[in-house]
Amino acid sequence: MNKLSRYTALSLLAFTLLLGGCRKEEAPHTTSTPSETEETLGADRYVLMTYKSTTIPAGPMKGLSYKESYISYFDHLPTSDGVNNILERNTLFGRFGSDGGGLLEAHGQLYRYSNAVNNHAQGDLLINNPVRLTFSPSAQAIGERAYLESDAGGFSQAEKNFAIGEQFGFLIQPPATDRIIEVTTFDPKTMAKLPAKILISEADKERIRQFILEKTPALSGQQLPRLVLGMKLMVLHEGTLIMDAELQSDAHTNLSRDCYLVAYEAKNGGRLLSLSYLPNTGRLGTPSELLQYAHDEAGDLYLLAQGGDLLGFYQNSLIYRIRHGSHEVDPDWQVKISDLGLSYPARFNGIYVYQGKLLTMVSAHQLSAIRSEIPQDEWQYYTIDLATRHAEPIASLRPSSAFRQGVNIATVIDGRLYLRYVRTSSEAPYNGYYTYDVATGLATPAFSVALQSGYVADFKKITLTPQPR
Repeated sequence: MNKLSRYTALSLLAFTLLLGGCRKEEAPHTTSTPSETEETLGADRYVLMTYKSTTIPAGPMKGLSYKESYISYFDHLPTSDGVNNILERNTLFGRFGSDGGGLLEAHGQLYRYSNAVNNHAQGDLLINNPVRLTFSPSAQAIGERAYLESDAGGFSQAEKNFAIGEQFGFLIQPPATDRIIEVTTFDPKTMAKLPAKILISEADKERIRQFILEKTPALSGQQLPRLVLGMKLMVLHEGTLIMDAELQSDAHTNLSRDCYLVAYEAKNGGRLLSLSYLPNTGRLGTPSELLQYAHDEAGDLYLLAQGGDLLGFYQNSLIYRIRHGSHEVDPDWQVKISDLGLSYPARFNGIYVYQGKLLTMVSAHQLSAIRSEIPQDEWQYYTIDLATRHAEPIASLRPSSAFRQGVNIATVIDGRLYLRYVRTSSEAPYNGYYTYDVATGLATPAFSVALQSGYVADFKKITLTPQPR
């Protein structure tokens, strides 16, 4: 589902060529040393990401709407109203991945997906390639270091998924054939490919295939020759790489509403550790939907199954966990959307864990069967107590809008929890962030963003490390 078709890829290529005639060519993104005349900033970077819908005004793709993203930074915490983050000197323009995407923070670095963005030095179209953002000590534009698959072949247009560890990044994409499935590794700072890899053996593939067929008798007799891993979930949990698994037809269609997880050792060679099963849980996500998972302070991993099927009907949404020291789904802890006792079909959207509470968003009314017609101001913030699994809405916040699949709904900066909050109706509109006190349940406006900058999509803080002289 949500696979990038050949038509889409060609459309993106045509669109990139169209932009090439409208936008000036950019210099290669590099990290430079500040000159004597440049202002040197402090080490802190408060990074804000916004997005805007843009319609192509003319040409063969006239009327096509797409999302432009803008990533810029401040050297101090924004606190005012109507912040404008589209700054000429330090803003990175780009596009989201094929189904959303925010910022991934890992080990003091920030990453994102690119999708038909900018004119890189290689001059190739980027489709869901992992990119590390680079920052200069001075007030310069944000740079990018993109994962390069081959110095000769450039960037592939295949969908990808990735996870970042302290020493290695892990990346997977659908195999060209069912014969070779592997997880490649790369340097998290240089983004260069490394020789280490996890090769999924024929014995492992057969074990995974039989596990899926045994757990889902309805698939018996169907022609499902393709085994695909990691296209909807890929997360590092301690020393384990957790990925989803599915069987597909030749038409790349997944015919099951069930979800299956595999766990591999996150090291060269790897080893299949376990298989888990989530019945009737529907959609787990797409590669470019970062952070449909969250770790708590104890090291437990919480994950989100959005529910639904190929037609967009959402049901059976589920939040589950994998305990610290384990690599299998915990059978004793889960929260189903039905546990909330709502009078209409609903689903969870986004996930974050902080101080014993899990934060998520829940649709305030029954959703349309067509995902693109989900109305604005439809999502109510909820907290779920990790110990009791009791869920309740955040009463001090009215329902708000959620971008795409609700990526990165919250973040902790300088010891305070920030909630992304976009209310688009004329009644009490707001575009920015609230701080939320878990102990008191009090939500307070932190800063808002001017609409000419677009809707807020993500907010992070990193601290630059001193450069060796």
